[in-house]
Amino acid sequence: MAMLLNRRSFLSKTVKAGTALTLGGTLLHLSACSNEDIKRPIFNLVKDPDGICDLPAGFRYTIISRHGEIMSDGHSVPDYHDGMGCFSGPSGEIVLVRNHEIPTYFPSDPPSQEPRFAYDPDASGGTTTIWLNDKMEVLKHHLSLTGTIRNCSGGKTPWNSWISCEEPGTGLGSAWEMGKRHGYNFEVNPFSALEKVRPLKAMGRFNHEGVAIDPATSIAYQTEDRMEGCFYRFLPNVKGRFEEGGVLQGLRFVDRDIIHTSGFPLVAGKPYACEWVTVEEPDPEEDTVADQAQAQGAAVFVRGEGMVYDRGSIYFACTSGGQQGMGQIFKYTPDEAGGHIELVFEAKEQGVLEKPDNITLNQWGDLVICEDNGYDTQCLVGLTPEGKLYYIASNTQSEWSGACFSPDGRTLFANIHKDPGMTLAIQGPWEQLRAAA
Repeated sequence: MAMLLNRRSFLSKTVKAGTALTLGGTLLHLSACSNEDIKRPIFNLVKDPDGICDLPAGFRYTIISRHGEIMSDGHSVPDYHDGMGCFSGPSGEIVLVRNHEIPTYFPSDPPSQEPRFAYDPDASGGTTTIWLNDKMEVLKHHLSLTGTIRNCSGGKTPWNSWISCEEPGTGLGSAWEMGKRHGYNFEVNPFSALEKVRPLKAMGRFNHEGVAIDPATSIAYQTEDRMEGCFYRFLPNVKGRFEEGGVLQGLRFVDRDIIHTSGFPLVAGKPYACEWVTVEEPDPEEDTVADQAQAQGAAVFVRGEGMVYDRGSIYFACTSGGQQGMGQIFKYTPDEAGGHIELVFEAKEQGVLEKPDNITLNQWGDLVICEDNGYDTQCLVGLTPEGKLYYIASNTQSEWSGACFSPDGRTLFANIHKDPGMTLAIQGPWEQLRAAA
C-alpha cells in the first residue's frame, strides 16, 4: 500500500480524550478514543491496479461516467463533478442529478453547451442527469441545468426535486463581477429533459454550498462556503414551492458572546440556544447577505459545506472550522423557540475526520464523509452509531464529492471531483465492512 504510507503519520495521531462526536439518535458518542481504540482500516483497502479507487476486499466500483464522454443528448460530460442526489425513477430506474462546479471566471472558460436553455449563455456550470438500470448501465445521460456558475453542492427536496446551488466565489475575478447576476439556487426536475429555470432569489444571493430541508415544514437550511459565512434558514411562503418566495434568516446564539463558532470555545455535545435574524435584502447587488445577518449578531460559521437531514435535526460540516481550522460538524435541532445547536466534532490535529466536506447517511444511520483535506490521498469514511470508523474508499486524484446512496441502500455513488471528474458506483458487503469496524 505504498500510496497510503504518507497517511501513517497523521492516522496514528490520537483523537483527544474528551472529544465527543454526537449525532443525536443517529450517531452516538466518539469519546476518549486512544491510538489503540481506533483501527486503521485504511490499510485494509486493496490497491486498485488501475490507480483509480482503492476499496475494501470484496468491494468493486463501476465508473458511470467521465468528463469528456459524449452523453445521449450529444453533449460532452462537463468536468468538476460535485454535489449529487439520487432518485427512484418511474419504472424502477436509478436517477442521479450531478452538479458541475465550473468556475467560468475567465474568457478561456467555455460557454453553455445549450445557450437557448441557459440561465446565462456565457456560463457553463449546471447539472447533468444520469438514468441507470440495476446493472449500473447508463440508459440515458443529459444536461438538466445549464448557464450557471460553480454548482457546488445542494440537496434533495421532500417532493423529489434537486436544489442546485451556485458558489460564485468572492473578490477579484469572481462571478460577482460578471454581467449576469449569479449566486443563486436553482430547482431541477430529475425526471425531465433540459429546461430553462429561474433562480430562487428569495433563498438568497451568496456563496451557496448545501441545502437540507425539513419535510414537516419545508424550511430549507443552507450553508455558506465562506471564511466568515453564516448558517441560514429559508421560510417559504408556500410549503414545497420555493419559487413563491419566503424569508431568509441567519442563526444567532442566544448567548451573544458567541459570535464566531471557531473563535469561541464551544463545548462538544452541549446544546446552545439559538434565535434567528431576518436578512432584509436577500438579493443584494454586492455580496452582503452575511454582512446583513452578522450586523444583527448572526454567528460566523467557517466554510459551511455538506448537509443532511435526519429525524428532525440537520447535520452540517464546516470544512475549515474549529480553533485549528481543521473542520467541525454541527447538529441543529429546531423547536418552537429558535432551536438549539451542538458542536458534535472538532478536529484539533491532523488525523481522523479532518476537513469534512460533503456528508450523507446510509441505511444503518452511519454518517458517510467525503474528505477534502489537501493531502494526496482522499478518503470516503464511514462512522457508525457506536462511534466506530471504517474506510470505504480512497483515491489520489482529487477530493471526493456528491456521496449518496441508491434507494435500496446497496450502492454508494460518489464523485472524484476532477482531473478528470468521474462518477463511481461502489458496491460490496456493507454489513461485513461495518462489522469489522
